[in-house]
Amino acid sequence: MAHVQHNAKLNQLQIDIGRSLLQYVGHCSTWSSRSEAALQEEFTSLVATQQEHVAQLSDLLTERRWPIDFGGFPASFTDLHFLSLKYLLKLILVNQKAVLVELEEATHTCVDDPEAVQLIEQVLASERQLTERLQSLSTVGAAA
Repeated sequence: MAHVQHNAKLNQLQIDIGRSLLQYVGHCSTWSSRSEAALQEEFTSLVATQQEHVAQLSDLLTERRWPIDFGGFPASFTDLHFLSLKYLLKLILVNQKAVLVELEEATHTCVDDPEAVQLIEQVLASERQLTERLQSLSTVGAAA
């Protein structure tokens, strides 16, 4: 049976990802020009990908009968409405790098819980790809 500390760590990861800046910006109003419609569409897709990671972690915790805490968004995010998506991408990247660090650490923290490590590694690989995509969007946006 999985250790209580591993479930607590999985729940913390679920909060960190589910309450990331990417998720927050996905729920709030951002400014983008009509020429950035493709950027907005891609961004929406990345938000949905990350929401799937939250669902995967929640599913495992539910299977383990762990009471899930979904947490809340940091109060510091509340000043980020109506800013340009290009500007927000820089801030999101900083937050995403912190999410990656948390996931990498969790693979070591949960090393004796193979089921958790397998899921964390899957989420980590996908979050790395997501972060790389955000980076490329940020670079394209800066060049424009």
